[in-house]
Amino acid sequence: MDDLLIIRLEHHIRKCKNELVVESDKKDLGLMHYYLGLEVWQKLGEIYLGQGKYVIKILHKFGMMDSQSMTTPMIANLKKLKSSNSSFVDPTSY
Repeated sequence: MDDLLIIRLEHHIRKCKNELVVESDKKDLGLMHYYLGLEVWQKLGEIYLGQGKYVIKILHKFGMMDSQSMTTPMIANLKKLKSSNSSFVDPTSY
């Protein structure tokens, strides 16, 4: 991107923010940290969303804060049995 264009955009953004402060008593709070219950982390060109705080709230609500985590909720090396008389499923009906 052209450096002059970036400078113009930054100037326009600053000007808009200043006008909002004057006209509607709003202020720039900086980068967003929470939005609609989601945790927000921002880096240059990247935005990460998380629900860790919500998960902690749910675990606390149901008394599961001391529960141990599991890597997989099912048996990892489970062998499937193949039935010789099973018919194929038509995937187009789903």
